[in-house]
Amino acid sequence: MLSTRPRYIRGDKPRSAIEFDRTRAHHERVNQLVFDKNEQAASVDKRWAAGEIFGLEIPADAETLVSGGADFLTKAFHTSGALAANNRVRGITKAEEFLGGGTGKKLLLTLAYELPDPALPEQLFIKFSRNFDNELWDRARSMMISEANFAVLSRAPDFPVTVPACLFADVESKSGTGLIITECITYGRNGVERLYPKCMDYTVPEIVEHYEAILKGLAKLSGAHRGGRLSREFDKKFPYNRKQASAVFAIRTPEEKLIQRANRMFDFIERYPKLFPQNVRAPEFRAQFIGDIPDLVAAQDRIREVLYGNPAFIALAHWNANIDNCWFWRDVDGTLQCGFMDWANAGQISVAQSVSGAISGAEPFIWDEHLDELLSVFTEEYATQGGPRLSLDEMRLHNLLIVAVSGVAYSMGAPLAIERDIEELDAVESYQDDCFRVHENARIQLHMMTKMLNVWQTRRLGDVVRKL
Repeated sequence: MLSTRPRYIRGDKPRSAIEFDRTRAHHERVNQLVFDKNEQAASVDKRWAAGEIFGLEIPADAETLVSGGADFLTKAFHTSGALAANNRVRGITKAEEFLGGGTGKKLLLTLAYELPDPALPEQLFIKFSRNFDNELWDRARSMMISEANFAVLSRAPDFPVTVPACLFADVESKSGTGLIITECITYGRNGVERLYPKCMDYTVPEIVEHYEAILKGLAKLSGAHRGGRLSREFDKKFPYNRKQASAVFAIRTPEEKLIQRANRMFDFIERYPKLFPQNVRAPEFRAQFIGDIPDLVAAQDRIREVLYGNPAFIALAHWNANIDNCWFWRDVDGTLQCGFMDWANAGQISVAQSVSGAISGAEPFIWDEHLDELLSVFTEEYATQGGPRLSLDEMRLHNLLIVAVSGVAYSMGAPLAIERDIEELDAVESYQDDCFRVHENARIQLHMMTKMLNVWQTRRLGDVVRKL
């Protein structure tokens, strides 16, 4: 029997209580139909797909996996090499749906093996690409293609960063149906620090040290790739495509519409000033920011050329290493170490994009007081691991340009999301209010908008763009 009691063990982000109730109610409804790859009604007995990595039939959802039971898991683990030939999975002792994070369904399993082995994790986390209860979320299933391939390749004994141990992963590219089975990271136990939610760094002790650990880990991976110390399969599975990689920095909204959004954003700031730092509330900053938008739009082609014109910056990288996609522990010397999860859409991109993504949830003081310090941690480790030596000035410029473009393109719509999620904003005293702890999307939207505005004001991003 599959339990639907929500669990929050691993690093996938729990949604609000309201969203949990909605998800649980939807899951518990009897649903005799699912959507296949063409979004047409399909019978439940079609919830198996042909895996392309190991050539096995793989289950598309939790119920199908549990019904396959020990026989499927034993065969999968034997095929992947995670389980010795003389051992087998004796049974599933517990199966619980994990409600939180991402788009595909997730499952927590506890297994019993015929021959217990300390190296074999008994608590497992299974991530499915499919979500048959939500057609919109199910459309993101193709992200599993890169993530499953990465999970399998990361099993190499000399892989340079710590990731959840992968026992099995496979995917059918045509339908986007796939799954990844890894160890379950147990936050708050066995020396592992508790889970740190995204955009709540004010709750994290020694936050600068944590970002240093993240950036050093990211540099180890990217530097090892540039130094030729990763399997050639990474280049085959994750080839560099400059056009595709740089496309995320295109501003597709017309200038007039951007200015309308900017005015709505500053109107929101005037209505709820307690949510924002003083420097972004100043009337003169509003005029400055709106006056900078035409110059940014005009310079976007040049910005993409700068961001992707230097091949020394291109490497295999994690693009979404926010603090909630990491886990932390201290080694025997007391040094903080970092592991990484959620490798969907990993690939060869600008390492500046990887760094910017990792620190995007950081408090304003990190950007104001510690940016060069953190960028230096990355550039030094990147070179140590075999990558090119990058200029600190150039790395800083790239990060500021990424904030400018991505902020104008994506962050100015935050007020609509915040007002939709949180009622009675007049009563909210600060961005650290409990309502933002509960409503993750509103918290992230507010933070990303505030971070963009703070960096714009303190670093004078309009002038940075005009100097290109």
